[in-house]
Amino acid sequence: MSRSSLRPLDPSAEGTRMTDHTETRDAGTHEFVSTTCLHLGRPCPAAQRMLAALAKALDSARGLTKDDFEISGESRLDGCEKACPARFAASHARIRVFCDVQATTKTETLDRFADAMLSADGGSAHGTSSADMPRAFGEARPARPPVQAPSIRHPQGAQRPRLMS
Repeated sequence: MSRSSLRPLDPSAEGTRMTDHTETRDAGTHEFVSTTCLHLGRPCPAAQRMLAALAKALDSARGLTKDDFEISGESRLDGCEKACPARFAASHARIRVFCDVQATTKTETLDRFADAMLSADGGSAHGTSSADMPRAFGEARPARPPVQAPSIRHPQGAQRPRLMS
């Protein structure tokens, strides 16, 4: 798995935004992003396990389901120090797990928040009250195939260029 950490987060800072996230890749089926949990100060292992389990389940179900298949629900995160309630929404295109969310928070609000946090400019989630923000979230997307360099074909009988030493 490769990891890269972006923008440090000081959870004790006033007005802190959840801008730190870690990117990982599993055995090839999905790429994962996990934000820093505001309770733990690091990505939540319980949320990461839930994301991995959902990714594995969706990958296994791919041949049996349509492209627009989606499953969503709520759970408690076993192994989480706070036993946070979590909400998940999983499809073949994207899986998200939101940690420590209010029962009254709409999934659309959580998605707007996640979209803003994962945007290239690290945008803010204007209009999202602090009560509606998750304490952490994670996302998994199908892995993109590696980019391969184009192969160069030389005309038959042509000499290949030599490298100068």
